[in-house]
Amino acid sequence: MADLLALQPNLNIRLFLVAPDERRSKVEQEIRRPTFSLRERPLNALCGFIPFNRLAERIAVIRENNLASSLNPDFLSKSVAEYFKREDTTTP
Repeated sequence: MADLLALQPNLNIRLFLVAPDERRSKVEQEIRRPTFSLRERPLNALCGFIPFNRLAERIAVIRENNLASSLNPDFLSKSVAEYFKREDTTTP
């Protein structure tokens, strides 16, 4: 994902990584790596983590209520994805 953003610096999109909840800590660890967090647009601010089971639950509700045709994709970043805050790298 960082390569995509590096090759297309003017691309203004939200990215999501969907993985099992058990992988959350590994995803957070990778997204917070200095190579990604020290960019002009840090990956942790652009890429949200979505646990697969949470996404599956939301899709089921959408289907049950026939909401797919009126759904705005922003619902992912507003209510499903979580973003890892940047660690403070300054020393007191």
